Amino acid sequence: MYNISRKNVVFEKESKNSLCFNSAFLSGHKNVDKCKALLYEGNNNEGIVFIHGLGSRNFEYLKYYPKNLSKHGYTTIMPILPYHFERMPKDKKIDFLSGTADDIEKRFYQSVVDILSCVDYLENIGIEKLHIMGVSFGGMIGTIAKALDNRLSKGIFVVSGGNFLYITWKSVATKVLRFRYEDEGSCNIEKCHKLHENFDEEAKKFNDLNDLIKLPSCFRYDPSLFAKKIDPDEVLMINAAFDPFIPRKSSKDLWYKMGQPKRYVLPAGHLTSHLWFKKFILKKSIKFLENDIIYNYGNKAL
Repeated sequence: MYNISRKNVVFEKESKNSLCFNSAFLSGHKNVDKCKALLYEGNNNEGIVFIHGLGSRNFEYLKYYPKNLSKHGYTTIMPILPYHFERMPKDKKIDFLSGTADDIEKRFYQSVVDILSCVDYLENIGIEKLHIMGVSFGGMIGTIAKALDNRLSKGIFVVSGGNFLYITWKSVATKVLRFRYEDEGSCNIEKCHKLHENFDEEAKKFNDLNDLIKLPSCFRYDPSLFAKKIDPDEVLMINAAFDPFIPRKSSKDLWYKMGQPKRYVLPAGHLTSHLWFKKFILKKSIKFLENDIIYNYGNKAL
């Protein structure tokens, strides 16, 4: 699961701004298990793991954030998530959300483990204070990673959300997924509503990774399940008011379960949030990172 050993992960420089490393969580596909990341070096002692969203069109334009964060002193690593870009199986096309809920569950595990390997890397090169920032799907992965690793100081989650009841059946991004569920008879909106009747209660009870085995597959990779393990004072959320990819109920669910952290709601859609407000997002993110917060909690690692 998420706590698989990462001690044998080795990072190598491919070029000045490019790294490769082996995934600690093996998918069985050689291309998927060979990880790549971009590295933008800063000049202070703080670092950020920046996580891109789902799909094949967002990697280039989202470089805006790590490039500019590094200019403000933050050494920023931007890994490519499994089943994206160069990390696709060589002999077949498998999207991240293809297959069964069990398949998707394993991809979430690998994504989170790879992100935690990047946290290890920043720590090993001498970065003293570590943060995480994720956009859209990257915010979901980032939420789980931050809940699992108390080395991560602050989290910035942009146009992201939780609770797969809303994401699966209301998002335009998961249309193919829900059609497949219904065609296979593995799930439908009625079954999903019934399954999620006790989701809020399970999220309240969840305290240990060993508890995951008792839960349905789709609960095990839901960021809203992990949200209570995060101090809301350590989080900045930026959502979009007219987001067809992350439904409003989804973004609110994660916000509430995270203890209602500082949040901005942009008058934009999912993609136009970046197009129209990237400077605003960057400015508010840097201001949040620069502001000191008072820590008053114990070890949150699961």
